[in-house]
Amino acid sequence: MKESEILELKERWTDKALEDLAAFANTHGGTCLIGVRKDGTVVGTVTDDAELQRIANTIVSKLGITPSIQVRELQGREVIVIEVEPIRGVVPYRGRYLTRVGTVNRDMPPEQLARRLLERSLQTWDGLTSPWGPEEIDPEQVVQFARLARDRLPQIEPSEPERTLQNLGLLQGNRLTNAGVLLFARRPQLLFPHARLRIGLFKGNQILDSHEFEGTLWQQLNAAMDRFRQVLQVRFDVQVTKPTLEGLQRRETWEYPLEALREAVINALIHRDYTAYGDIQIRITEDRLQIWNPGGLPEGIRIDQLREPEHPSIPRNPLLSRTFYYAGLIEHWGTGTTRIIELCRAQGLPEPEFVEQSGSFKVVFLKDPYTPERLRAMGLTERQVQIIAALRHTGSASVGEIQRRFPEVSVKTIQRDLQALVKRGLVTARGEKRGRRYALVR
Repeated sequence: MKESEILELKERWTDKALEDLAAFANTHGGTCLIGVRKDGTVVGTVTDDAELQRIANTIVSKLGITPSIQVRELQGREVIVIEVEPIRGVVPYRGRYLTRVGTVNRDMPPEQLARRLLERSLQTWDGLTSPWGPEEIDPEQVVQFARLARDRLPQIEPSEPERTLQNLGLLQGNRLTNAGVLLFARRPQLLFPHARLRIGLFKGNQILDSHEFEGTLWQQLNAAMDRFRQVLQVRFDVQVTKPTLEGLQRRETWEYPLEALREAVINALIHRDYTAYGDIQIRITEDRLQIWNPGGLPEGIRIDQLREPEHPSIPRNPLLSRTFYYAGLIEHWGTGTTRIIELCRAQGLPEPEFVEQSGSFKVVFLKDPYTPERLRAMGLTERQVQIIAALRHTGSASVGEIQRRFPEVSVKTIQRDLQALVKRGLVTARGEKRGRRYALVR
């Protein structure tokens, strides 16, 4: 046993454990084992009912949370297992607001604390009222939204923009909510200058081109998609369904599926943390496209759940999410990430990577399934990575042709490497014995 972001070891109970439990509750939840030394040695502890009741009362009275407390036997000794779940809001400890980082408890950054205090008061940033009134509404944006929302809001009346926004919860009294500003104001960046989107083209670390896009979230989405069509490569496939001019059908295949990119940009726009300063950044390089936005995953959602067909849908900005839903651009059921994965698979691309780090979230679309970084992450040896690179260059090769690139390595070793790559589904083998040739799976 080793301490981690979700595990704390204590030889005996002291009120110092309250700090760890508060940090767990403010982060991803966690477990505190009482009766285990820091080095993992199980020494046991007092586990009678009086002791359990005393610990439970201390936690409830000083932290205001109700943990799970159980007695378990480890290595023939009884220990106390205290488990806490992550909470919406924040748990203070002696006037401090702590979060768990690795095995250390740290003070919560101010912007994160502000967001969590909003959650504690059952409010969200997008639902707060702004200083702007209905005179800032852009009627054209309302008209365009009405066109999109006809199926889900058949009674919508674009000629009455104030009433429309009131029905959507975006106009409270005579003030636009923050969501109302981002969606329907004439110039949202006058109030929220960080609510913008940036797209850059890179070659290595060299910036080839950079564009910033402002306006409403609808305008930023459309601008991003237009930019993708300008800078990404496209292949045209012609299919003949009938021996006539009308029977010729042309299908576009982009470097990355545009629908998947659209889904990812929408997610960034509506789920980003608008209390954190920083814009949405899209970085396009030779082998990948990355969409980065401020704010990690909402509490209660883990990275691994994003690949599951059914995972929790906990919108950080529910008014933005609901309005995009009415516009027919998203579903309520957390299907966006699985749809992105399916679209990439259908085009023969690697599954996109979802990365949460330093309070931000990133989706990485990969053009090439055979990048050295990805192969190393799969556990391939350096020689196997080089064999893949050789096959990319030659298209196909025999064992002898590959072995000549590694004169210090025997033919049998190269054969074992190739067999391992075939077993992993990265390489195909065709032909018999000396005529056998190897090629990458496409």
